[in-house]
Amino acid sequence: MTSLVGEALRQRCIEAVVEEGERFGILAQQLTSGLTDVSGGLDVAVPWVPEWRAGDLVGHLGTVHRWATYILRAETTEPPPTESRQTPPADDNLLDWYETGLVELVATLRTTPPEAPAWHMSPAAEKVAASWARRQAHELVVHRMDLEAAARVPHAPVDPELAEDGVDELLTVVVPRWAHTEPLASAGATVGVSCTGTGRTWSVRVVRGHVTVRPERTGDEDAHVHGDATALLLHLWGRPADVVVDGEPGAEALLRGR
Repeated sequence: MTSLVGEALRQRCIEAVVEEGERFGILAQQLTSGLTDVSGGLDVAVPWVPEWRAGDLVGHLGTVHRWATYILRAETTEPPPTESRQTPPADDNLLDWYETGLVELVATLRTTPPEAPAWHMSPAAEKVAASWARRQAHELVVHRMDLEAAARVPHAPVDPELAEDGVDELLTVVVPRWAHTEPLASAGATVGVSCTGTGRTWSVRVVRGHVTVRPERTGDEDAHVHGDATALLLHLWGRPADVVVDGEPGAEALLRGR
C-alpha cells in the first residue's frame, strides 16, 4: 500500500476531521439522549482513561478545535497566547458548542493554504497549516474510539492508510515533542515498529532527549512492537490494543502516549 503524502494526505486528513468529528458528535448526542446501553449520559467514564468522563472528551475536543482554528487564522509561527484556549461551557449547550467549533475548524482547514505559516507545539513538525489538518484528524480518531469505549459500542473501523499515518505522525512528530521530558530526556534505546497490515516499518532511536526516526527497521533494536495500523495507533497512544511486543518492555514504553 502506498503511503499518503503531500496534498493527498492533507485532503484525506480534512475528510477525516469531517467524518470523525461528525461520528463523535452523533455518539455524544446518543449518550446524552439515552440511546446507548450505558446510563449516565456524558458523565459515563472512559474506561481506559479513568480520569476522564465522556463530557470531558467533548469539552477537550471543542477546546482543541477552537485553539487549532485560532492558530491557523493567525498565520504566524509565533506561539498563540494563553487566552486562545477557550473553556467549555458548564451547561446544556456543550454539544452545540462542540458542533460550532468543528464547523469552524473544517472551514478554516479548507480555506487556509497548506503552506501558510502556522505555529506547532512539536519541534519536529513543519510550521505550516497542513500540519494541523494531520494533527486534528488523528486527535479525533483516537478520541472517537475513547468515546466508543465509554459508550460500550464497537469501534467503527479506521481507514488503514489514515491509521498508518497516525502512527507515523506520533513517531516522527509527537514523540520528539516529549523528548525534553522524562523518561526520554535521560533514556537511551532503539525501538522497531512494524505495521503488519501495510508492511510499513520504523526504527526510533532515543539518546538522552534526542529522537531520530528511520523509515525502516535495522533488526537489532532493543524492542519491537508490531500489529495492524489501528492497534498500533491505540497502543502507542496508551490505549489497550492487540499488539505484540518483543524485547525490552521499558524501551518500547518510551514511545507510548502521555
